[in-house]
Amino acid sequence: MKFLNNKKILLIFFLLLLIACPSVCLAQSDKAKVSALELDKSGKVLKISFSISNCFNSAMEEAVRDGVPTTFRILVSVEKPSLVLTTTMVDLTLLHTIKYNRLNDEFQVTLPESGQEARVTKSFEEAKKWMATVKNLPVIPTCWLNKDQTYYLNVKAELSKVELPLIFRYIIFWASLWDFETGWRTVEFLY
Repeated sequence: MKFLNNKKILLIFFLLLLIACPSVCLAQSDKAKVSALELDKSGKVLKISFSISNCFNSAMEEAVRDGVPTTFRILVSVEKPSLVLTTTMVDLTLLHTIKYNRLNDEFQVTLPESGQEARVTKSFEEAKKWMATVKNLPVIPTCWLNKDQTYYLNVKAELSKVELPLIFRYIIFWASLWDFETGWRTVEFLY
């Protein structure tokens, strides 16, 4: 008898997931992308600035407000092309993390490139802006670059996967609530 009750509960759970799925799929209609990419080659270090647009959907926002830590992984590389091979000169990974503290009603955003422990704000909009923006990130010393040489700067952002409880991994393995990944944004530049 207990076994039948568990099956009924599981069936109800699946039906609720199927009903909720269209709203989740519609929330991801706008793809995330790297935008406003700028290079600064004037100093001793090549610096870049950019933002990630459409990186938060409503399901993600709700999860953050429920206290689920969320991390964006940002990948940056500089490549030197040649006739035979393309050489990767720099390969960086940044982890932007947002956590909501319900007791203090504030968001903590960790940005490794800013050098601070964590930025704190009560505004969710401001916290989302911090998560989606990289300003003046030092990428490669300009002394490593050859004059009149072409290089490729590649930038990509993705959401680090959230660890679900074991039972949910089997039940909703196909759900992509947490999948966001930009395509590679490549800029060719001459130094």
